[in-house]
Amino acid sequence: MKKLIFVCYSLFCLISCQKEPQWIGFSYPDGKYKALVLSYDDGTIQDRELVHLLDQNQLVGTFNLNSGYLGEIRGWPQKDGDTIFQEYVSKDSLLSLYKNHEIAVHGALHKDFTAIPHKEVLQEVQTDLEVLTQLTNRKIISSAYPFGNTNDSIAALMATTGILNGRTVADTYRFDLPDNYMIWNPTCHDSKALDYLNPYLALNKQELSLFYVWGHSWEFGDAKRWENMVEFCTKIGKANDIWFVGNGALTQYLQALDKVQLEAHRISNPQGNEEVWVHLSSGIKKLNGGESMALHPKTKKPVQN
Repeated sequence: MKKLIFVCYSLFCLISCQKEPQWIGFSYPDGKYKALVLSYDDGTIQDRELVHLLDQNQLVGTFNLNSGYLGEIRGWPQKDGDTIFQEYVSKDSLLSLYKNHEIAVHGALHKDFTAIPHKEVLQEVQTDLEVLTQLTNRKIISSAYPFGNTNDSIAALMATTGILNGRTVADTYRFDLPDNYMIWNPTCHDSKALDYLNPYLALNKQELSLFYVWGHSWEFGDAKRWENMVEFCTKIGKANDIWFVGNGALTQYLQALDKVQLEAHRISNPQGNEEVWVHLSSGIKKLNGGESMALHPKTKKPVQN
């Protein structure tokens, strides 16, 4: 009789343990751990060729536009006394050109935010938001700082406008997630992207990572640079373990992860939060807003990635 009771108890424990998986960590959608953001500034007509390349390889770009120059030709004086003239995409082309991509703020007139009063910074940003929203009927939530220049006070000021992130040009040469979404340092400029491509393709860790590339499409006037970009996009576009995403969608997802409540024996996604993906001993699970699930009693208190 005691043996029968012991067997029944063991089976009960086994079934219970199977119902309550152990926590492993967060993942991106569909169980991916790697992500790629491609962020391009200014909105010059060379974006057309770049967008075509991204679309061919099913990649997603974030295009940071100067709304004050749309449809114009602007001369930019150089230190050597020369002037470079840039032609910008037209206002009526935004929806068709960037239909598969994110549109973001880059300062209406591309002024250095660290060299002008905060009142003028707000004017630059709010003008972009107003114009780009009106032209596209999209909610604009991302930005790149003109010349990559910012500081803590400007980043805090930007956050008051409803923008969720701000990209710099301070390359980290790493695949880390940012400590501060409003001072977001990228992995590298696209001129160095090929140097980091194979290491990222080979990366095989069950923790969230990010390959963040930035640049300007007008720089691809250099044939070799363009060839390198074609190679980069072609190769990385074939990867099936990378989330190709705009900076805004990535930020929203990371913010959703920040809201998930992690306890020793339960994980809960608050009501109203967007869906998140978690890696459990039982596999990958999508947790919708308002859902929770029990974790194995022996699970250690989870730590966020």
